[in-house]
Amino acid sequence: MKRFILFFCLIACQVSAQVSTTKPWAYWWWMGSAVTKEGIRQNLQEYAKAGFGGMHIIPIYGVKGEESKFLPFLSKEWLGMLDFTLKEAKKNNLGIDLTLGTGWPFGGKNVSTQDAAQAFKVIEKDGKYTLTFAPTNQKVKRAAPGGEGLVVDPFNKAAIERYLQTFNVAFGEKKYPVRAFYNDSYEAYGANWTANFFQRFKELRRYDLQEHLDVLAKEKAETEKEKLIWGDYNETLSDILREDFTKTWVNWSKQQGKITRNEAHGSPANILDLYAIADIPETEFFGSKPYDIPLSRIDPDYEVNRFGVPDALVLKLASSVSNVMGKKLVSSETATWLGNHFKVSLSQVKPIIDESFIGGVNHIFYHGLPYSPPNEPFPGWLFYASTNFNQQSHFWEYLPELNSYITRCQEKLQNSRPDNDILMYFPIHDLWQSVGNKAKTHAIDVHAIMKDGMLKSAFGDACKELTSHGYSFDFISDLQLKNTRITNKQLITQGKQVYKAIIVPPMQYLPVETLAYLEKCKSAGVPVFFVNRLPKSTTGFHNWDTRQKQFEQILSKLNNTVSANIIESLKVAKIRKEPLAESGLSFIRKKNTTGTIYFVSNLGNQFKQGNIHLAIPAQAVKIYDPLHQKSMWVNVNKINTNLIEIPLALAGGESVFIEAYNQKPSAMKISPVKTDGEKIVLKGNWKVDFVKGEPFIPHSFQTDSLQSWVNMSDSTAQYFSGTAHYQLQFSLDKNQIRNGYLDLGDVREMATVKLNGKDLGKYWSLPFRVPFTANMLSTSNKLEIEVTNLSANRIRYLDKTGVNWKKFYDTNMVDIRYQPFNAANWQPVPSGLLSPVKLVLEK
Repeated sequence: MKRFILFFCLIACQVSAQVSTTKPWAYWWWMGSAVTKEGIRQNLQEYAKAGFGGMHIIPIYGVKGEESKFLPFLSKEWLGMLDFTLKEAKKNNLGIDLTLGTGWPFGGKNVSTQDAAQAFKVIEKDGKYTLTFAPTNQKVKRAAPGGEGLVVDPFNKAAIERYLQTFNVAFGEKKYPVRAFYNDSYEAYGANWTANFFQRFKELRRYDLQEHLDVLAKEKAETEKEKLIWGDYNETLSDILREDFTKTWVNWSKQQGKITRNEAHGSPANILDLYAIADIPETEFFGSKPYDIPLSRIDPDYEVNRFGVPDALVLKLASSVSNVMGKKLVSSETATWLGNHFKVSLSQVKPIIDESFIGGVNHIFYHGLPYSPPNEPFPGWLFYASTNFNQQSHFWEYLPELNSYITRCQEKLQNSRPDNDILMYFPIHDLWQSVGNKAKTHAIDVHAIMKDGMLKSAFGDACKELTSHGYSFDFISDLQLKNTRITNKQLITQGKQVYKAIIVPPMQYLPVETLAYLEKCKSAGVPVFFVNRLPKSTTGFHNWDTRQKQFEQILSKLNNTVSANIIESLKVAKIRKEPLAESGLSFIRKKNTTGTIYFVSNLGNQFKQGNIHLAIPAQAVKIYDPLHQKSMWVNVNKINTNLIEIPLALAGGESVFIEAYNQKPSAMKISPVKTDGEKIVLKGNWKVDFVKGEPFIPHSFQTDSLQSWVNMSDSTAQYFSGTAHYQLQFSLDKNQIRNGYLDLGDVREMATVKLNGKDLGKYWSLPFRVPFTANMLSTSNKLEIEVTNLSANRIRYLDKTGVNWKKFYDTNMVDIRYQPFNAANWQPVPSGLLSPVKLVLEK
């Protein structure tokens, strides 16, 4: 009996942990750490009720006027509040993660100038070169009280150990039940050196860099020798970040009994190797993206030239590592600067969530949710970088709907395994054979990589070509490739994932050791493809002549691996291709216990309805709509042994799971895919009443032509943020009483719908389609729609009237262009129902 109870407890704990990770988490900024027990308790209860799985505590700068409540970081009072928070979180089944510091990056008051981030410069005098280095003097960004100070040297293992000792002293013997420790994206600006760099360089590269200071003095690598030495310098930075920084803090965290989340991007390193060390690789979906989904929109103030356009390929840098290394979770900092403050709608959030899932993310972290005292007036305490997901947000009442959608999706994604066929070599060495940016480093960040970085290259073109033709792949580094094994003409990675081919994008430099392994793969029957050309040179200045001869000998055995048409080469090699990508649909394919599962999203307007092909041998297929929680079995037409055809209806903005079964279930009923029939524009006199909101309640009005309420009511409507109730009476013929859906059209921004008194639910994403059944209709009908808008118009009023809500230290307060925030001159934001509502009946 005891064994049974123990087994049950273990299973219960696993289920509990699983539930908390399937729900979305959020960055939880403690502003000045001016939190109270009453505020913590109430906030956590409300977060749990809204459907969150956990919070990630990040202490940051404070709020002016609240100084007496500031709790210095790691003080007795601060640790007491952490302890209280963890206990309250447990009561609410919420997990808690913690940044190892305040703001970002690692650093603080205990970091001496000796341990601070360093930068070098080379001085030439009379033909002689001297290298000196000094602290960059960078301070921790957005630091909280008690956490101010210098950024720690990320290339100095001893400095990192001393930094972590601060937490050893603070935590003492108490094992705070934090789930994970966290490292933010690398932002140690200008750091490019450390005190023992010459020693570490010699250990790793096997020659003395001090003999080549003339090369380090250059702003551009021109000769082959200079390129090779700069390649060694950059690779050494990468190795040190992996071995001396990342492994050090990750191993320390394990000693504390904690798992780790790491944002490796931004590092001057092969970030695949840094992601690989942490338990949870974390990527970032930063910025706004224009989708071809009908009625979708982006903030016109978002600066594409400055920040780039986010892309699933960037997310794959983290998820590939998770797949290759066999990690279960891939997290993402999500919705950072998706739009300006007070202007982000949930209909803009959902597509980036869906694309995150496509990119392999399965553990969403909103960016973010500032702690705000329960009674603080609007807009409460705010973090400078949108998007705000706390109780003061205009979409808070609808947020449980998005959270539930994410939970249902992540439950399936976390309980399935990767099913990608191709490994794409990550060509870091061409980048490294050059001087780099002003700091003489190459930061692999999420902003520039698509705009003018590695993915804006022949490498990126190859990745996009594979994706557009339906080939699934993961990136792999030299180190990760080295640790694969070859079995039955396939590659098996450390995470026991099986891959059927490897592609090397166009590049000039490749380590001879990697080339030798690729030749070994080819000889063992693994398909190896070099896109367009073979590389020309090995890396590394030490003993280059000898190693280059080895390189050329191996290269001569690989001439027949060059592919002038990679898509045709993959076809000849019989590597699986998913035709649905060419239909304009985005997907991720995974394996589960019953067969294969696809998450398919229509992020455009090319596909609407038709038959699609899936490159799998399945006996039965079920389509699950995670938004509306509806499933249906569909007819399966077997084209050949490894290709089936199924019907699918998927409008722009919609997503589904396609679950393919290896064995046909005993009980299943095939349902026909619904098709649109008659479309009826609902005409008549709409009665509109404003039911709740601020700063004023505008007058009711009636209209037979729907448009923004800021143009329809009195002048106060242009400042109104809240909810308006729309009502329409309409008639139908008896032959029009059929199943169908309401097409609400252009909704700004969220709607709750009733038809003839029956609640049809809340709608917050594109397309705004509200399903109904025939028994809900009659010849005389009443439609009620409550629409909630953004808070942008309300903040216009506050700024116009001089209300002092911008009262934050450090960054107070910037807009999406990092200019001082002022909404006083904004134009009123369109609100309400902006287009005709249609009744769409099934055929």
